[in-house]
Formats: sequence, C-alpha cells, structure tokens
Amino acid sequence: MFRFLVLTSCLLAFVTAACGSDVGDSAGNGESEAGGTSNNAESRIYDRPAVLNSDDLVSVGLKSGKKYDVSTLPGGVSSGVFFWRIDNVAVQFEARFYESHSQAVELGTAPAEEGSGEDAILDERDAVYKEGVRDRRTVFDFRGTPRPRYGAYAIYANMVLLCEGKDDETAWNQCSAVIQALENR
Repeated sequence: MFRFLVLTSCLLAFVTAACGSDVGDSAGNGESEAGGTSNNAESRIYDRPAVLNSDDLVSVGLKSGKKYDVSTLPGGVSSGVFFWRIDNVAVQFEARFYESHSQAVELGTAPAEEGSGEDAILDERDAVYKEGVRDRRTVFDFRGTPRPRYGAYAIYANMVLLCEGKDDETAWNQCSAVIQALENR
C-alpha cells in the first residue's frame, strides 16, 4: 500500500510539473492581468484609485467571516476572513485593509509574506501579526502536517488579500478571481 502511495505521488508530481505553465507579465506595465500566473511579486500589485473595505468584497459575492483585531497590524484599518465559492469549491481569503494603496504596499507587504506562501510563519510565538495565525494553517498532505492555508497574496488598491491554495499557482488563481470580480463591478 505504501509503495502504491509513493508511486501515485511521484506520478502526480511529474504530471503537474509537465503540465504547468507560467504566463508572466502580460499587461506590459508591471501588473499581471487577473487570471494570469506570475511569480513576480510586483506583478501582483494593482494600484487602483479606490479605497476598499469589507463591504466591497461582500458586494462581489464573498461572505464575511470573523473579524480580526488590527492593533498589532502595522497601519491596518481592518482585517478579516472571507469565503467564496470558485468552481463549486469553498475558498478562504484573509483581507487586510489600509488607509491607502501606498500604505498597503509599504506596511502590508511584510506581514503578507509572513502569512502566506511556502515559508509562512504558522507559530504565534514567531509571527509579527499574531491575530488569526491558527486560521492560516491547514492540512494538505497525507501525514497531517500543518501547512500554510494561504499560498499567495495580492495587493489591490488599499487591500492586501491572502488567498487559499496548496501552492502559489493555485492560490494565485483564487486571488485573480477576486481581483477580476472587483475589476468588473
């Protein structure tokens, strides 16, 4: 049975690597179009003149979950968990709002990197922004090892959005769907 699991895992990893693609910066101005995959952090930053809040996410269909205390989030105005169904799958997001886009970029980037990606900090003792650390953990592998829930983040206007996904590409696709919905409203 163990041999079967190992062979299946290897085959799945091979197929995933062979089928993967990187679209890159298709907007030509340092911004990735929503829906594209890009590993360049700058291409995941969308400078928009809007000042968003949680009502804007609810207006495009996301459901609001718990709210977080932002007293230890540098420059944070509000923060919370949101849920949305993408292709009939429930997806979780953490949205952090700042006073302006420049503050979201300047003050929100480091906490977003801390809370998402392969190297996310999942222990409250080590995290700078401790609020919601438990919600940033999930189990993706068969061993039951806690892994980061949020595989990527995006900055859109004054919002930093952490997006659920077992890897960067999956999470970025979730971020892109929310960004596209905000762009189209």
